[in-house]
Amino acid sequence: MNRYFLTVFVLFFLTYSNVNAQQEYLGVIKLNDSAFISYRVNFEILKDNSVKGYTVTNMGGAHETKSYLEGSYSEKEKSIFFKEVGVEYTKSDITTYDFCFVHFTGKLKNSNGQQIIEGPFSGKYSDGESCIDGEIMLKNMEKIEKLAKKADKKIQRSNKVSDSIKENISLVNLIDQNGLNVLKSGEKTTIFAKNETLSLAIWDAGKLDGDKISIFYNGKNLINNYAIKKSKKEINLKLNKGENILKFRADNIGDIAPNTAKIEIAIGDKVIDLLSNLNKGEYTSLVIVN
Repeated sequence: MNRYFLTVFVLFFLTYSNVNAQQEYLGVIKLNDSAFISYRVNFEILKDNSVKGYTVTNMGGAHETKSYLEGSYSEKEKSIFFKEVGVEYTKSDITTYDFCFVHFTGKLKNSNGQQIIEGPFSGKYSDGESCIDGEIMLKNMEKIEKLAKKADKKIQRSNKVSDSIKENISLVNLIDQNGLNVLKSGEKTTIFAKNETLSLAIWDAGKLDGDKISIFYNGKNLINNYAIKKSKKEINLKLNKGENILKFRADNIGDIAPNTAKIEIAIGDKVIDLLSNLNKGEYTSLVIVN
């Protein structure tokens, strides 16, 4: 069972909980051409009932995109309005002006103790021109995670599931990974910036297992065959106008495969968390457009 079908399993068969100021939902958007795309929404309702947060579309897919979100909430009506207002990163090979942003108005519904966000949305380009429309179907993340844990326990206890499959299936890990921007081999992730400098930090956030990497910036070797440590290694870089290319190469496989490193990109007040996932000799790239 591959990652895509596990994601679909989670999206359609798990349910959820109650309203707090900090909200996170997982589900799908259905386009008018009947295509389904995974969709994650994280937002905070502020004291003035304004809404701020982010969305992630096509999680783990070839066109994964994280966008900024803003809007408003009516406590009296239990209704919410939000729209995507810009892109933090994308794995699609398109410019920021080509994005079709979601605009949604609907209610935070409760059905049998389950909290959902459902309803039609309109898609608009950054200049206000209409693009593709569709529907949103989302469920609260807290309950999803609880039910994923129960599902994992059932899978591990089942005599109908082979041990080899049990070792590779974890719905909880799948949900956790969908919250990260995982950098894969041969992949190009584009980040949009309006700053002159960038701060890069790299470290091992899990078990220290001897992974080594090399980092290149605009063709120059910044570090070579570096053994990742628990402490952060920080590098400050000057951004050129246009495209700036950061490449990461896995130089070995440590005690635990694959080669993984936690990467943090800070541009102004924006911090982007990344996780590399590579085999020996593989590359992944970040393109910072300034």
